[in-house]
Amino acid sequence: MKKIQLLKFSKEKKQANPNSRDEQQPVQAEAEDSPGKPKPRWLKGIGIALAAIFLIGGLATSVAALQARSVAAAAKKTVQAARAAYDAGKNQDLIAANQQLEDVKANLDETQRRFQTLSWTKWIPIAGSYWRDGDHALNAAKASLEAADVLVDAIEPYADVLGFKGQGSFLGGTAEDRIVKALETLDKVTPQLDIVAEKLEIVNQELGQIDPKRYRFTYQGTKVDDTIRLAQNLAQDTLFAVTKAKPAIEKLPKIMGVEGERKYMVLFQNDAELRATGGFMTAFAILRIEKGKVFQEKSEDIYALDSKFNSRIPAPEIIRKYLPLVYRYNLRDMNLSPDFKVSMDEFSGYYNELPGEPEIDGIIAVDTQVLKDIVEVLGPIEVPGYGTFTAENDPRCECPQIVYELELLVSRPVATLRKDRKGVLGPMLQTILMKSYAAPKQIWPNLFQAIIRNVDEKHVLFYFYDSEEQRAMELLNIAGRIEEYEGDYFHLNDTNFAGAKSNMFTDHQVEQIIEVADDGTITKTVTIKYQNPHPPSNCNLEAGELCLNGTLRDFVRLYVPKGSTLIEALGSEEEVETKEDLGKTVFEGFFTLRPQSQAKLIFRYTLPFKASQDYNLLIQKQPGKRAPTYTIITPSSKEDFTLKTDKQLSLPL
Repeated sequence: MKKIQLLKFSKEKKQANPNSRDEQQPVQAEAEDSPGKPKPRWLKGIGIALAAIFLIGGLATSVAALQARSVAAAAKKTVQAARAAYDAGKNQDLIAANQQLEDVKANLDETQRRFQTLSWTKWIPIAGSYWRDGDHALNAAKASLEAADVLVDAIEPYADVLGFKGQGSFLGGTAEDRIVKALETLDKVTPQLDIVAEKLEIVNQELGQIDPKRYRFTYQGTKVDDTIRLAQNLAQDTLFAVTKAKPAIEKLPKIMGVEGERKYMVLFQNDAELRATGGFMTAFAILRIEKGKVFQEKSEDIYALDSKFNSRIPAPEIIRKYLPLVYRYNLRDMNLSPDFKVSMDEFSGYYNELPGEPEIDGIIAVDTQVLKDIVEVLGPIEVPGYGTFTAENDPRCECPQIVYELELLVSRPVATLRKDRKGVLGPMLQTILMKSYAAPKQIWPNLFQAIIRNVDEKHVLFYFYDSEEQRAMELLNIAGRIEEYEGDYFHLNDTNFAGAKSNMFTDHQVEQIIEVADDGTITKTVTIKYQNPHPPSNCNLEAGELCLNGTLRDFVRLYVPKGSTLIEALGSEEEVETKEDLGKTVFEGFFTLRPQSQAKLIFRYTLPFKASQDYNLLIQKQPGKRAPTYTIITPSSKEDFTLKTDKQLSLPL
């Protein structure tokens, strides 16, 4: 106030005596900003406000820190309870898992209650974003817990038959009886999947609102942003899996003969002699299923079907070119397409015309890996008339004994062996079923896991005549289809044409280097290295020797996005051809690989689309193939992994 009066007085004096030096001094003092001089009040106001903000912020931080300790303590108990529930579930103890879930719920409620005491921090810049992320995470955890609760309640009545130590209502009787009861009551479980899907949708929505980029730091050796992305991807995959599983679960009772008798062909694909869908079709069995009970009807060599196949259909060009002395199209070679449905459409069409063969409802393909893994769980099996089979290593091939003995039966050209030597598949399956039914229930979880793993890794493929059942299998990605995909796509398909059983001894590695030009053009260089470090077999067939490790004659097909342009191809013994198949562009080549040697193929090509912020790639594994190693290199990232099943990647460019 005094300063304002002083300025007013100065102005009045200046008007009265404009030449006075003293009259100008107050104005000069106003303009100066030297140390020790008084500051303008607006500047002091800002200083006071800043001090107040820092003071309040400091107090708020102190209070928040004290409250956060309480939240962290509750969260720690929640994590411990959740880990105990997870461990119980991992150990197939559903009852203990259910009890632990109750503890998780109680601890999570307490964590949320304490976390809400920090809700006032959401109005503080920066800190508010972290509080909201925490709120989203807790909401997601609650919805996840509710989904798990619904699933456990739905499964608990069948815990015993599933090997989860439950006290279900059908403990009496044989294992077959319990399976039948489970199938008959599945209709009570499937409605719960809709509720589970709703809860998982909430989980996805909540986690989707958390930005991993805010958490680019490491906590206790773990990259927090990577953990958040993993949780987001896991939530999406789980929702997708539950959504896809429902149609298959709804169809399962019908598939298992609850509504009426069903018949299936079990087709043995010998993955030691790799073909497009997983292996050379060696033998088959017909299984009849009535209300979940399985009966073997017949088992024969695939050549028995070809003897009835009287059509004189010329072999496709690929077979005539790469499979020596084969000019006629045989049933045993009709898995030429990498798409299992396409191959089985052709195969079953001709099979249904054969005289005297039973009508079937579908085809289930299996390879040696399935038989080896099941025998590994069950222990040695005695197949009447064929001997004992085990999963132990056989030094004659450095492979499981069951694999070597099967090769002796189906591949060794010895005239003294009985005519039905390749009919071992049916009796073996029947023996496996009987031993499974009689196995202690603690064995069942491992048996289920082995089967599920083999299905997931494409050692088992399903094909059904019924369109809805077929669609259910395709949704689960267990039908061996070549998928449509909007981003980059890659499928390496190897076909062994008269190369003995050399795929038993051959490994390969795949490297993909992605380059991006200034205009966004994507160029890929794919390098495939094949190695066979093992010594050759004695392939003197006239002397009755078992020829396993011979020269691999490999017809190679690379399926890439439609419209891709090949720039260069190296390593093929035939000129690489570019074709179109199954909605993809295909690069076809051929090479031979001798034992104790290696080969390399290189394909360089451009993709039919320009680069965007993220690079999305779907790699589909060939059925029956031993898991190869992959390396994916982009300008700003590198991924190394073993391809056990189909894999989708999203990488920065």
